[in-house]
Amino acid sequence: MNVYTFPKSRSLRVLWTLEELKLDYTTSPVALFSTEPAASSPHPLHKVPVLEDEGSLIFETAAICQYLGEKKGNRELYPTDALQKAKVNEWLSFSLTDLESPVWYLLKHKFLLPEALRSPAVIETTFRDASKTLDAIRFSAEQEWIAGEHFTLADIFFSHTLMWAQLCALPVNDKLTRYVARCQRREAFSKALERNNRTA
Repeated sequence: MNVYTFPKSRSLRVLWTLEELKLDYTTSPVALFSTEPAASSPHPLHKVPVLEDEGSLIFETAAICQYLGEKKGNRELYPTDALQKAKVNEWLSFSLTDLESPVWYLLKHKFLLPEALRSPAVIETTFRDASKTLDAIRFSAEQEWIAGEHFTLADIFFSHTLMWAQLCALPVNDKLTRYVARCQRREAFSKALERNNRTA
């Protein structure tokens, strides 16, 4: 298996999944902002991540990670039980829509776009929307992982989006802050982070 990656991007989620599953893989770092990239992404929009496996290409982070979970048959990371899987998918969907959408646009307008393209109005609106979403999250002190008793794909997506929220100085409460730190202490996260940040 080979993954097309870019530092500090969503490709981290794919590598984290691979590390949790203890699967062998290689990476092809993509120079997204270079006019002559050393490795170009086969994604139709030249994005990352892309998974190449057994002659097939799989696009989109969630689809890749779900494929890996089902291929490996890891019932903890991506359950086979219908209800347990629904709870994981519920948090995957929430992380990718209600939470990530405002956080991503806030991140772009605070840090990623050229100064001339950044909009104070967008920053104000997305900060408000993201803060409202974060305030609605209920996470008990006794709860270790977001979708049940075990660490799952939902934790990879949810915690990574919370890391972006922290970068944007959004109001991530103490319980969620401790949860993020717990996820970051996982050996698979450390290994994935190091490999994802490689540029060659």
